[in-house]
Amino acid sequence: MNNTTKRGRGRPKGSTSFIKVKLADLNANLGPNANVAVSKKWLEDIGFSFDQPAAPKVEASPEEPKTEETIQFVIH
Repeated sequence: MNNTTKRGRGRPKGSTSFIKVKLADLNANLGPNANVAVSKKWLEDIGFSFDQPAAPKVEASPEEPKTEETIQFVIH
């Protein structure tokens, strides 16, 4: 078994995935009706309740049978 640590995978040491931004700055740049992606975990941690979006219903429409052209060839 090889016990050496592989380098170059994952998040580099010391980097961060999140940054703090003032809500006023977001409102000024995005507007009050902008959609902003946030973590569900964070929303739960601050006590925000939300409904899970239902999966969109896909209605199957009858399709016409597809006809495929066949290519005739001979291998010698």
